[in-house]
Formats: sequence, C-alpha cells, structure tokens
Amino acid sequence: MTALRGIVMIAAGVLAFLFPEQAVKFVLLAGGVLLLVDGVLGLASSDFSSRRDATFWLALVRNVVCIVAGLIVLGNGILTNVFTLGFLAGLVGLLAIIAGLVEIVSGLMDRERYSSATPAMVSGGLYVVFGLALLFMPLSSAATLIRVVTILIIVYALSLLYRAWRIRTVG
Repeated sequence: MTALRGIVMIAAGVLAFLFPEQAVKFVLLAGGVLLLVDGVLGLASSDFSSRRDATFWLALVRNVVCIVAGLIVLGNGILTNVFTLGFLAGLVGLLAIIAGLVEIVSGLMDRERYSSATPAMVSGGLYVVFGLALLFMPLSSAATLIRVVTILIIVYALSLLYRAWRIRTVG
C-alpha cells in the first residue's frame, strides 16, 4: 500500500507540474467543496435546542461564513462575469479568516464541548493561513506555487517508494 501511495502521488505530481493552471483550478474547486461541506455539516451538527449563548452564535456565524465562501468558490464561473477573480479570492480569503478566528475564539470559550482548545486553534489557524494566502498571494504566482509543491510531493512519493522497497526487502 505504501508503494501504491507513492505511485499515485508521483502521477498526480507530474500531472500538476505539467498542467499547473488546471491544478490550481482543481485545488480551488476542492477547497470550495470543503468549505461548503464544512459549513453544512457544522449547521447540521448544531444543537438548536440548547441555550443561545455566545458560543452558539459564534458557531452559527462560522458555519454560515463557510457556506457563503464555499458557494462563492463554486459559483466562480457565474460570479466572474460580475466581479474580478482577484476580488472573489480576496472575499473568500476574508471569509476564511473570519471563520478561522471564530473557530479559535469558540474553542477557547466553550470548555464544555472542547476538552482541549488545541484542535480548534489548529483548525482555526489553518483557516486563517488559507485566508491570508488568498488575500496576499497573487493568483498569477499560484501556478508557480503548484509546481514547487508538486516537486515536494514527488520527492515525498519517492521516499514512500523507498520505504516500501525497504519493508519488502526486510520482510
């Protein structure tokens, strides 16, 4: 299985390296789906019969922000006729930052639901980093970033193949 992971990663890495623009579009589409699913599942798992305190409202705002950001990304083809791609990327970046900050604050405030604030802080921090990248990384350099990342993926995949070979020779 380790060798199969390596082979799949190498194939995906080579394709992303050869076609970086399509890889960026795919990553954005996958990100939009993740935002939308995250928000919808967050709303579905909300307890609307519980008390309406600050953490309830923060979670509600976070989930709605994720849904809006996901819809913006997925509706990109329609919305680019009205707004520029840079504006939409900035808007989604801002919404991701808001969602991340709300996640961090709600993790710190709601000690009943979170035994440790660390997971909420990590996931919220990742949302913030994603949002900052969308705000400050020019979309034109995204293709270059994809190429750099795919080189790293291929190197990692080669290490998986080496590890699979070592496991097979030792066993």
